Amino acid sequence: MSAASSPPRILLVDDNADNLTLMQLFLCDAPYQVEVAANGREAVEKFAAIAYDLVFMDLEMPVLDGYEASRTIRDMERHQGRTPVPILVLTAHALDEFRVRCDAAGCTDFLTKPVRKSAVLEAVARYLGEAAPPAAVSPDLGPDMDLLRPLLPIFFSTADATLESARRALAAGDLETARRQGHKLKGSALSYGFGELGEAARELESASEDRDFAAARTALDLAALLLEQARGAFA
Repeated sequence: MSAASSPPRILLVDDNADNLTLMQLFLCDAPYQVEVAANGREAVEKFAAIAYDLVFMDLEMPVLDGYEASRTIRDMERHQGRTPVPILVLTAHALDEFRVRCDAAGCTDFLTKPVRKSAVLEAVARYLGEAAPPAAVSPDLGPDMDLLRPLLPIFFSTADATLESARRALAAGDLETARRQGHKLKGSALSYGFGELGEAARELESASEDRDFAAARTALDLAALLLEQARGAFA
């Protein structure tokens, strides 16, 4: 834990710029020092240099994924005699098998996307204890689009790049990359309140995992259409 005179320091680890921006927005009104890392390796490097009080960790990232990053952080803490910090997983995976893998990697808790502001603040308060501000917030019924509207250009730009990566992957026969891109878009779309787009991304992820090229292409085309409709609705 940071010194009493310093606000708690939080590290956000995610390769999605829109997810990072959304989490920063959730935390901006509370007295935290928030820093970001775009992949697991960058997170490990930052953790080696700075004493953080809490880490939010995405699972599927390039360079080094969240599982390996969490294991490396736990090894570092053991070797250096540091007190383990809470590592809270943020992921669109909801199955028990992923919870088991997170536990094995040394993660502290598991928050399933879409994660609302109230859940984030309550988790921070719970794991930082007295150092955290009161989390007296009412339950979220859904995303606040007035709050999220300024972030939508980042979301749309990131979603465009994600779908283009998936399209190139399918053209090259790379179903694993297509699956990862579907998973990536699923979590972001649901967090920003675009349910139909999130479900199309889920279909892209599932079809790619099942090695069904035709279904994956159909899901990709639907996701692209829904993304354009969402963009038009907020133009």
